[in-house]
Amino acid sequence: MMMPAMPLMHTNELANVNGAVSEIEKACVPVHDHGFLYGDGVYETVRTYRSRPFYLPGHLDRLARSADAIRLNLPWSRGHIADEVDRTIRAALQADPGYVGEFAIRIMTTRGQGPLGYDPDLCPRPTLVILVTRLRQLSDQDRQAGVAAIISSVRRNPIEALDPRIKSSNLLNNILAAQQARDAGAGEAILFNTAGFLAEGTLTNVFFVKHGRVMTPGLDCGILSGITREIVLELLRSHGLPHEEGSYRREDLLAADEIFLTSTTREIIPVARLEGRVVHPGGRGPITERVQSLFRQRVEAIQEAESESESSRG
Repeated sequence: MMMPAMPLMHTNELANVNGAVSEIEKACVPVHDHGFLYGDGVYETVRTYRSRPFYLPGHLDRLARSADAIRLNLPWSRGHIADEVDRTIRAALQADPGYVGEFAIRIMTTRGQGPLGYDPDLCPRPTLVILVTRLRQLSDQDRQAGVAAIISSVRRNPIEALDPRIKSSNLLNNILAAQQARDAGAGEAILFNTAGFLAEGTLTNVFFVKHGRVMTPGLDCGILSGITREIVLELLRSHGLPHEEGSYRREDLLAADEIFLTSTTREIIPVARLEGRVVHPGGRGPITERVQSLFRQRVEAIQEAESESESSRG
């Protein structure tokens, strides 16, 4: 039987484990770390533009909220974590000076090392891991053509079981839904909650358009409010584009004129087909295209402001 190919590791894909930076394949976390044993930890995914982490303060604020929600006391300041992120990015750039792409950054903190058991006092100090990997950026063609998606039979965790607003390392239901998408030849699986209302994708937030109005599930549907989702909502408000947050059934999504997904690494990508049905001829609809353009303008404005701020300090 042919073995699956091992993923290619690059010399500038690095791990920072409690301050020790190494190539990812050489990094180690002890097997008695409760993040490994129980998924007892939280994380954030950040991406770079021009090698700078985007919206890092917002991500670190949410990391702190997630940690507070599971009573994980973080001993590091936000400034320390940001400095470690920057240090790891610089090391990645130095490892391959010719690299011209961007990075995906995963910031994880776990309960830490300790004996078997659920008592948090078994772990005297949390573990901090920062992964810096090459980002596979979507092409303009990808942004126009979009992806195929399915509606998963897997339900989103109810708030009463595990609050989805906590960005925790417990992702098995997302993994099961992603397996369904892969089996169907789709790029994303969309989950509904246990009450039958639209929630989110395995890696994305979901927006859809009907009669020119943009709709997205509200937080009470049991979703994680992604950073990109929040930016999109602010852009819709500031540009006077009709939109709402609410509760939507399967038939609402299937009747959509346009559907698009948002995430940190994918930005904004249209859904070309849902359950095998063409959503919008050509993949991307006009409102999706407008939102993509507004988001790109916002990214460029933030980059310019950061560059000016650095120049004034220098």
